[in-house]
Amino acid sequence: MARPRFGNLDGATRRNILETAAVEFAANGFEGTSLNRLIDRLGISKGSFYYYFDDKADLFSTVVDHAWKVFLPTERLDLSIFDADTYWPALQELMREARTRARENPWLAGFTRMIYEPPNIPSIRESLAEKFAEAREFQAELIRRGQALGTVRDDLPAELLQALLVAADEAGDRWFVVNWDRLGDDEIERLFDEVFAIFRRMLEPPPRT
Repeated sequence: MARPRFGNLDGATRRNILETAAVEFAANGFEGTSLNRLIDRLGISKGSFYYYFDDKADLFSTVVDHAWKVFLPTERLDLSIFDADTYWPALQELMREARTRARENPWLAGFTRMIYEPPNIPSIRESLAEKFAEAREFQAELIRRGQALGTVRDDLPAELLQALLVAADEAGDRWFVVNWDRLGDDEIERLFDEVFAIFRRMLEPPPRT
């Protein structure tokens, strides 16, 4: 991760550095991104680069952290406020907000492709593993809360439901980041709503017989 002094830059400058780097990494891959060219594109000197980052991998990990914060809620959602009536509408609204953030940040889809196939560098993979672990724990909390409310099926173990959800979620994410650039806004909105409906049907209690 970036050195603490990077946080002293104003927000617009930090975003410009990280999002410019994201575009370069997405276009050229990690190995194919020349550090000298990247520094030139960032509009900073080599000395300034090493003032803020240890190396190219450090910058990449910092971009990952930025992308995660842009796409996912920055604060932990208080699941205790969910009730049986608001559970599914609230989750659908979260998904719509994520879709809006992705559309407002066109660099995000390209860089996200690299998150699923990161460079084989231990520091980067460890950083990503932490991010995915946090996301999985949040999913587990959502499922447990839904089961407590009766809005998520309890005839299957929560761990099995999460395994199914993770597999489907990752497959959907991979498809979207590959096809994002060719989809229009209306089609993205339709597909997101359809995918959410699939997740909901998978997790809701089965009809009583």
